[in-house]
Amino acid sequence: MFALVGHPIRHSLSPAMHNELFRRKGIDAVYVALDVKPDLAESVAGSIRTLALAGCNLTVPFKERVIPALDELSEAASCAGAVNVVLNREGRLQGHNTDGEGYLRALREELGIDPTGRDCAILGAGGTGRAVAAALAEAGVASACFFNRSPDRAEAAVAALAPRFPAVRLEAAPLDPAAFRARPWGIVVNCLSGGGMDALRALDVSHLPRGAAWTDANYWMADPPQLVACAGRGVRIQRGIGMLMHQGALSFELFTGVQVDTDTIRGVLDIGGW
Repeated sequence: MFALVGHPIRHSLSPAMHNELFRRKGIDAVYVALDVKPDLAESVAGSIRTLALAGCNLTVPFKERVIPALDELSEAASCAGAVNVVLNREGRLQGHNTDGEGYLRALREELGIDPTGRDCAILGAGGTGRAVAAALAEAGVASACFFNRSPDRAEAAVAALAPRFPAVRLEAAPLDPAAFRARPWGIVVNCLSGGGMDALRALDVSHLPRGAAWTDANYWMADPPQLVACAGRGVRIQRGIGMLMHQGALSFELFTGVQVDTDTIRGVLDIGGW
């Protein structure tokens, strides 16, 4: 048994995606969704052991809060300071993060963009934002600036990543229009949760150059803010479903040892009209 642990999770496509992949690959497994109250975060790791889950995906708000209770962290998870995959190996819990690599694969496959040398704006400094920023830094971007409603959290993300990527200019800024206009960003990544949508709508995208990319790590909104405005300016846009497909494929491989390609994932997500 595998699971998704988060709150809220009703919108998630992960259970349908993984269960259909299990069926197609002939794997005797099931994937369930567990909506866990945020104040029970400290119980998540113990519950994985108690329920003998083979593994799970984590989403908001557990990606960072579960780390102290894990036995091992992958390099990607350690760098991001967040975990979205936990593997249970005979009671020993391993934390992984597929968000950053999933984002990079989607960026390259869907938009054909090489991030090397680009200036990047990361909207949100939580676990997803840090994972994406770390992957972009590893790929050789010139700079990455965290924009967050809480500047302290953005500064903490910079402090955590800067020693690992000395060649990349890492910065922190408040999530406001004046700070966002400071540079003509080559890549913008929206990693904000639902509570940040008003701040996102307030940003002015008129200074983004043609050929820039506005990408969204979230797939759960039917009409995410700024996508239409960016497309109208000739800025390339990407919805979060691509990142979901790639990080999901990477998660499935960690769970089962079986690789799946993006064409297979697309076919699975087409089931039910998605």
